[in-house]
Amino acid sequence: MKEHVLSLSYGKDSLACLGAIEKLGWPLDRIVHAEIWATDTIPADLPPMVEFKARADEIIKTRWGITVEHFTTKYAEGISGEKVNYEECFYRRMVKGKFVGRMKGFPMQKGNWCTKLKLNAIAQLGITEDTIQYIGIAQDEPERLARLDGVTKLSPLAAIGWTEIDCRRWCEENNLLSPIYTTATRGGVGFATIRV
Repeated sequence: MKEHVLSLSYGKDSLACLGAIEKLGWPLDRIVHAEIWATDTIPADLPPMVEFKARADEIIKTRWGITVEHFTTKYAEGISGEKVNYEECFYRRMVKGKFVGRMKGFPMQKGNWCTKLKLNAIAQLGITEDTIQYIGIAQDEPERLARLDGVTKLSPLAAIGWTEIDCRRWCEENNLLSPIYTTATRGGVGFATIRV
């Protein structure tokens, strides 16, 4: 039996997937979110975003009857523990290759380091070839849409024809617009460096 999972970032596009899935009549079994932490006790999100996530989870549970599953990541080889954070990743030492024993440093200069943490967290979910993943990519993002296989990775937003503007409007109408959009067009983690 196929499982249908929404990967939720709490951005306007992934939240609007809830409305698109509902309108399309597509099945939805689980909603998952990969948490990123600055330290063991400090989330990477700014306090308004932490509060928003909790409120959004309540709305989602009430309206769709699904509890959002929050996962953390085991990012890197040589780091133990359930909740790996930015601080551990930054200050870790290389465990293989020609730089064994040297400090790795983090984030890397190529790519989005937090995306790697999120993908590793999602990989822990036991997603199989029978899992259908819903991903929040709007109709007006053709480059990103081209990365989806259209079989196990689908965009409900593209299927319904919603643009990023449509997603924002849906979130505003449903009290699910993240506070990040008061000052930015995209979200991200709320820290740049940590000093020890």
